[in-house]
Amino acid sequence: MKKSISLLVCFLALQTVVFAQPANYYNGTETLDGANLKTALHNIIDGHTAFEYGTVKQILKSSDEDPNNSDNIILVYTGWSIPKSDFASNLDSLNYWNREHVWAKSHGDFGTDMGPGTDAHGIKPVDATVNSARSYLDFDEGGTEYYDAGVPTGSYKDNDSWEPRDEDKGDIARIIFYMATRYEGTNGELDLEVVDAVNTYPAPEHGKLSTLLQWNLQDPPDEFEKNRNDIVFDWQGNRNPFIDYPEFAEYIWNGVSANPIIITNLILDPADPIENDIVNISSEISHNSGGTINSATLFWGLSWSSLSNTISLSASGNIYTGQIPGQLENTRVYYKIVASDGTEEKYFFGYYDVAPEPFSGTLTSIYDIQGQTTNSPYQGQTVSITGVVTGAFGSNFFLQNGSGAWNGVYVYSSGHFPTVGDSIIITAEVDEYYDLTEMKNISAYYHISANNSLPEAVLVQTGAMQDEQYEAVLVQLENAMCVRDTTYGMWFVNDGSGDALIHNSSIYSHSYVIGQIYNITGPLNFDFGEYKIELRSADDVVEPEDVYAPIVSNISIATETVIYVTFNEDIAGSSVAAENFSINHNITVENASLHTFDNTMAVLTVSALSEGNYTMTINGVEDLAGNIVNNLIVYFSDPTNISNIENSDYQVYPNPCEDILFIDLGVNSNFTFIEIFDISGRSIYFVETKITEKNHKHSVDISGLKNGIYFLKIRNEDDVLVEKIVVE
Repeated sequence: MKKSISLLVCFLALQTVVFAQPANYYNGTETLDGANLKTALHNIIDGHTAFEYGTVKQILKSSDEDPNNSDNIILVYTGWSIPKSDFASNLDSLNYWNREHVWAKSHGDFGTDMGPGTDAHGIKPVDATVNSARSYLDFDEGGTEYYDAGVPTGSYKDNDSWEPRDEDKGDIARIIFYMATRYEGTNGELDLEVVDAVNTYPAPEHGKLSTLLQWNLQDPPDEFEKNRNDIVFDWQGNRNPFIDYPEFAEYIWNGVSANPIIITNLILDPADPIENDIVNISSEISHNSGGTINSATLFWGLSWSSLSNTISLSASGNIYTGQIPGQLENTRVYYKIVASDGTEEKYFFGYYDVAPEPFSGTLTSIYDIQGQTTNSPYQGQTVSITGVVTGAFGSNFFLQNGSGAWNGVYVYSSGHFPTVGDSIIITAEVDEYYDLTEMKNISAYYHISANNSLPEAVLVQTGAMQDEQYEAVLVQLENAMCVRDTTYGMWFVNDGSGDALIHNSSIYSHSYVIGQIYNITGPLNFDFGEYKIELRSADDVVEPEDVYAPIVSNISIATETVIYVTFNEDIAGSSVAAENFSINHNITVENASLHTFDNTMAVLTVSALSEGNYTMTINGVEDLAGNIVNNLIVYFSDPTNISNIENSDYQVYPNPCEDILFIDLGVNSNFTFIEIFDISGRSIYFVETKITEKNHKHSVDISGLKNGIYFLKIRNEDDVLVEKIVVE
């Protein structure tokens, strides 16, 4: 092991940014109403970080946590508090919770794909049977109270609408307003619209607008709803504007003109306060109609519900200023500015976090944490490390310090939400979670700077990716073909050296194409006993330019002496020569030429074929860009001389095949390996097996393969059986 060298650092002027609501998040909306305001808000909240549906469950456990019991979650429509662990995806599971799409997903048929179907602002935890009862109904008043297993819920139902309990009415209205503003048909998304009607299913509409506007005023945002908005903002990076400013709904849908008082350009000084820093707040306050600002007051406190400290702001022209006293580190400070012209009042809300004192202590390198072994020598110890975030997945992220092996580590459930490129210091416990070295139980977090260059990704071959040294390290694959998919959002690629797993992660899912070649970059994760690259964005999967050699897409035997070899692109006729092709079983390639009409095809004249299964090796053939084939091995069979596998001890059926290929090796077989190759010789399936009375039959899902010819190889240490498989 490399000698551990700890670094003593004292950052006297270390920037310790922590994230809070941007002070000027809604700048530009001050004088707008109607469609103009809706468009401006859409542009602000559009483009959030979308998570897959499973991750939303984790978000809800935090956003809707019972403030009186951190083990419980508060359910919408009933207000019941039940354990977070009592989750069931079954809609009719009694006494369990699941995820309620407040904007019913059938209103637009968006399902649970990433986007509106996984937007945590639009999803609430709910009792499973209550969820089933509400179904896809619009929202309106009326009906009879719904009882769940004999227990009154406080919510009402009739044939065409659902009326939530009074405590939830405003929350529901503001969620519907958010969805109608966030999803406006831009960037290929749905256009969701709130309408003054019920029975809107299955149109991408929801109602009833007039009732929802009434509920918005009747039940204003409380502390629970405001905290929920803050937590979802931490995860997704966007807010529900109608929780921050419920009056926006009146301006957009109820014909109310925008408030003439303008509060804008707020400045916090220092912008990132540390313990005991006095925070100077200044803002520009003016009147759109030429009126006079009579007063401006700053309210602040340590929760949304306790803004009890009051400061009258002093004015110099249109600039109003005040001070909030210094607070302890790791404190969140909430504030509200109220400006009045004597007739109307305008509110401005915000919050900021007080960072810890600048870090001064001992740093241990990630290289030493990894220890160049499976288990970290620091397991169970609390240490401080530094690095750049290379992949961020909510509050879980990858941290790397320098390029190369052993320099990355996974950080679990940090309670912080960094972005890729952030340089940070954390103090945390080192743990081994099923052989994944990770940092957990974060006790201190320091943000140094943002938008840093990432460490250079390590170029690895697909067959070499299963290696402990690359755990949590940024890696890159080049010219790797997608060969098949598997479960849980993962797919296999192969650059000719072996298979590697790619994971469509909680924040990005790539629509891969089997047979397509990609360059892929991302942090290497290890879970469930497998290494896999975690995708972060569309930039991680690139179809490379034509810099790789042609591959064989088909081999056809015309006669016992003529073979057609088809490549995946045009090839140079000058490179089609007999010496560039060789075939086993003492078959001589006597002549080779480019096909007269098809520039992707080579025509080979050979000595008489006599065996059923062949291996062809190709060297020196090149495409029109000059990319040269080097030692390409492909398998093919003479269809007139294929051994009849069904009459032997082995069975492969059906063949031709569309979906599932069954392989029966026979009880008395001594074969131990099963492998399937495509026509270019790339391995697309491999399994090692031990024949027993109960384990001699195998099934292979080939539904994702392109139509064409493939080769099944069954072997042990001494014998090989190759059979042609036709996929239709």
